[in-house]
Amino acid sequence: MENRVIVSGGGGLRELFAPGLFWGKTARLEGVGALCAGQGMLFCACAPGDVIWRLDAQSLMPTALFAGGPGVRALSLSVDGKRLYALCGDADSLLMLDAQTGAPMVVNRVGMGPCAMTMDEAGRVIAVAGGECARAVLLCASTLDVIGSLPMPGMVVSVAMQRGRVHALCLSETLSSTLTTVLPGGERRTLTLCGMPGTLAICRGALLAATHGHLYEISEDGSRVLDERSAAGRASRLFPCGKKLLMLDMLSETLFALESGHWTRAAQGVSDAAPA
Repeated sequence: MENRVIVSGGGGLRELFAPGLFWGKTARLEGVGALCAGQGMLFCACAPGDVIWRLDAQSLMPTALFAGGPGVRALSLSVDGKRLYALCGDADSLLMLDAQTGAPMVVNRVGMGPCAMTMDEAGRVIAVAGGECARAVLLCASTLDVIGSLPMPGMVVSVAMQRGRVHALCLSETLSSTLTTVLPGGERRTLTLCGMPGTLAICRGALLAATHGHLYEISEDGSRVLDERSAAGRASRLFPCGKKLLMLDMLSETLFALESGHWTRAAQGVSDAAPA
């Protein structure tokens, strides 16, 4: 549901609803971190122990416990809900698990300190922000075979895909941000943005780029800035919740909500947040 969000942090999970951003159920779970939800399931990476809990997305009751990997920075679920992907930043790898049994299926190297990942609209391709290797790595979602490795102008912090385009948000030599877009034919577009890189997101069809202190709306081909506004901190997550846009600031661990041009604090002590 677009108006329901699960928040991790503070020793557990919390349920948050729009439009008033009021709290629902809570669940105690120590060391909670990266989240993803889908097909009635909620997955949460926890440390210490490098484990992944599977929970019922509605009741927040645990249903299974999986072995994960070192330093899980992001989780993602396949479109059919059969495969779970865990981006293990401390192992420079992407791990694919059976979402029902937790059995490891495939693992593949995806850069140096990979930071984030995303999936295309059809759920066939995964793009990984390769971190210090300065590449966006494209993998087959079914096999984790590498099908592309796109060189970028700096450390890749976030990636997004839309209609065959690959967008990569990179750290520049001047500690600002460079957005590089690779079009389906291989042509590239580059934009320089103020502030250190945060995250990219496709929100209701629009490409958003968050940097330290800034939030940009970018044209689909990555060639120009359509809109710019100030933002608190540096986003690690951006997604809609009802009529609001939620932004998780990685520096203060605060979840902010944007509506009618104004930011408000929705929650503090947040490690991750995911629509559910």
